Amino acid sequence: MSKKIAYGGMLLSLNAILLILINVIPINTLFLLGLASFIISIVIVEWGPISGLTYYLASVALGFIIMNSKIQWLIYIFTFGIYGLIKYMIEKDRPIFVEYILKLLFANVTVLILYILMKEFVYIPINLISIICFELVFIIYDYMYSRFIDYYDYKIKKIIKIKKDTPKNR
Repeated sequence: MSKKIAYGGMLLSLNAILLILINVIPINTLFLLGLASFIISIVIVEWGPISGLTYYLASVALGFIIMNSKIQWLIYIFTFGIYGLIKYMIEKDRPIFVEYILKLLFANVTVLILYILMKEFVYIPINLISIICFELVFIIYDYMYSRFIDYYDYKIKKIIKIKKDTPKNR
């Protein structure tokens, strides 16, 4: 149990560093938010969705404290931060085309919610080209997310060698 807490804390600190970099580096904030979102997949792979939800809530609370722009924080909590859990729930024994329909539905609904929340503060041009570009970028992001999970599962996990809590290890 202590290894789980220590490893989770290290992952949360890595997430915090990426979120702090958003304050420091004014460009590529979406890239940094995307990188920060990959970390929750490690928690889900190692300990399951309940630990992933706990990690997500901790990263949201920490993000609120350390992120200067609350608009970027809203983007993180509604899209990038929660996506690992959504991806985990969607990719359960479904055909791939259904998975992509559900993922695109999630992405479009969350962007619509963000648009409604932020339209008074930020001008966001909406047209058919921007919607198509968003969906293409989202599909690429999802593909890269899946590749990261595979890379972690097949390469990094073997290097780190985290032992699962079993009755023998306790």
